Amino acid sequence: MEQEPRLRCYDCIHLAPLDVFKGVCHISKNTVLADDDACVEFEPVPKCRFCSEYRPISGESFLGTCGSRVPTYPDLVAKTCDSFRWREGLPLALKPGGSRRHH
Repeated sequence: MEQEPRLRCYDCIHLAPLDVFKGVCHISKNTVLADDDACVEFEPVPKCRFCSEYRPISGESFLGTCGSRVPTYPDLVAKTCDSFRWREGLPLALKPGGSRRHH
């Protein structure tokens, strides 16, 4: 069974990055570390790893393919990608408008 990806502020649409380590949350207006665990207001940024076309390359942690054709990175933002489709079977917390209640 595939492990659920760790949800981080870095993956949230509400994060305004200031640098590679931190950003400002649009919801709380606080400075947060990009690698902090996501909060209850989490909404995912469209990224390759959340796309139905993305396939990880065996043995590679940070590389996959788009539709088995084009090499890509799992954390590449796919906001303008015409091929992006939310992957089926994503946990509710990863779907836009989903609910996240763990804090």
